[in-house]
Amino acid sequence: MSLRARLQEILPGLLPRDSEHAIKGTELIRLVRSVLGDEYSDRSYRSHFSFMVLDPDSCLARVENGQGYYFKDAEQQADSRSLHPLFEAGAASKAEGYDRYHKALALVVRSLDTAGLGVFVYPSQDDFSWLHPDVVAVQWSEGHWEEDAFVMNEEVCRAWADSGESPLSYRSICLSFAEESNRRALFRALSAGLWAQECELVLVGEALAQEEEDELRLCASQYGVGISQWLLPDGLLERLPRADEIFRAGREEALALVEQMHVRRIAVPRYRAEAAHVFANLDQTDLQAMYYWTWGCLDRGRVEPYEFRVSVS
Repeated sequence: MSLRARLQEILPGLLPRDSEHAIKGTELIRLVRSVLGDEYSDRSYRSHFSFMVLDPDSCLARVENGQGYYFKDAEQQADSRSLHPLFEAGAASKAEGYDRYHKALALVVRSLDTAGLGVFVYPSQDDFSWLHPDVVAVQWSEGHWEEDAFVMNEEVCRAWADSGESPLSYRSICLSFAEESNRRALFRALSAGLWAQECELVLVGEALAQEEEDELRLCASQYGVGISQWLLPDGLLERLPRADEIFRAGREEALALVEQMHVRRIAVPRYRAEAAHVFANLDQTDLQAMYYWTWGCLDRGRVEPYEFRVSVS
């Protein structure tokens, strides 16, 4: 029996029944070890937990915007049969769903996931982080498609299990509007993407003046930051549906939205093969959730349909 199947079998007897009494990951691992012993590492358990909370058929739920796990009953499982949400549907996020930034972010996400890349989205904050990007795009290892799931090459996954060297490639992406401070946005993209093989700034809005574009290109080439500009038809963002609707749209519908963008490449990101050594970044809390997600996919050797775009919770 696989670890996933064993966890699904024993967790209902270990988890509290409501979120108010949720238990932290370390305590849950201790309880699981009391049943399964020491056959699996803490990392294996954490990666499986991260995957299971995304799975609509799983009994494991995680507290929103906090730490702790609890039991998800059959009714809650039925209610969660959708993609892991980028934006909640409650009143607190109603304005966010309609603003320009979140709509543009949702378009960037869909342009990546419809191209077959894995996408990890960080929730927006009042102040943009200089430690993590807005989006991480993941290039999965070699593999093939089985229905809507992507199955990775078994040899690649075995090599990962034996050596711990990740075969994945990460691109750190920051989003900004062209009328804002573009130099500041460029250096934020560099700062937030130092750990990744590639880092990129996506500028949304009107075309830059030639002098400013040349200056940004020169600066970007010096530091290896990619810059792409999304030129949007007038009033497009205002006419688009809510960001969460863009995020959940079907593939064909999302492609139709993305095709309305005219994308210009101002600078090409420089590939840094020595970056993104997974274990060297474990002390960066902002990146841990993203790593656990990709580790879980590698451990299982597959990416499920609802895992191609996920967000930290």
